[in-house]
Amino acid sequence: MPTLTHPGRMKMRELEQRSGVGRETIRYYIRMGLLPEPARPKANVADYGEEHVGRLATIRRLQAQHYLPLSFIKTLLERPGHGEAIGIPGFDSLLLGRLGMVVSGPGSTWAEAPAATGLPFEDLEILAKDGVISPSGQGEERRLDAIDLRIAEGWGRMRAAGFTPEAGWFPQDIKIHADAMRELAELEIERFFTRVPGGRSPEEAAELGRAGIEIVNDMISLLRVKFLLEALRRLPGN
Repeated sequence: MPTLTHPGRMKMRELEQRSGVGRETIRYYIRMGLLPEPARPKANVADYGEEHVGRLATIRRLQAQHYLPLSFIKTLLERPGHGEAIGIPGFDSLLLGRLGMVVSGPGSTWAEAPAATGLPFEDLEILAKDGVISPSGQGEERRLDAIDLRIAEGWGRMRAAGFTPEAGWFPQDIKIHADAMRELAELEIERFFTRVPGGRSPEEAAELGRAGIEIVNDMISLLRVKFLLEALRRLPGN
């Protein structure tokens, strides 16, 4: 690791206070190459800069959020993003192309959506307000893309199966799933783009993303059943 090119502005004690990392750990990271050497204006004097504060915060985040070993964190820090998630231009289109069988179809106009989904406009409006679906356009120009159409169709199938307002089920119930999936997706995207871009082409990254999505979708279905059964068995009387 090169020495900082500009003089630092803090001593070790301040760096410890600002980063929340002890000096022995900081020195260990410097020896490992996870942190740059401090500036040394004279013998036995070390000055640290904002680069050290930021790098320590990144290391702590990667350890806390991703459970990564320091050896791999060093690899991430040496990439262009320095351990931060960096997207790939056009990656969404590449990924959608790889997932064509999952999300194929032309979608629907808003006017056609009730017939396509088996839902009244009232339910569709609630799903849109809750962020379960995200229609594009305004007024009569609104449309549901293929993914949103299939999501709305799913609620339509639930109503047809007996999950009706008369039985105490409402479109607002789907919001808990949307909120959980949105939070999970943010974590997955951050993790994917922290780790993947190094040395891979956009096409290779898209193929890896496709495989991951399809495999994890299966795992999520099984995990949901597993945890539903566990919650069921904890109910009084079981």
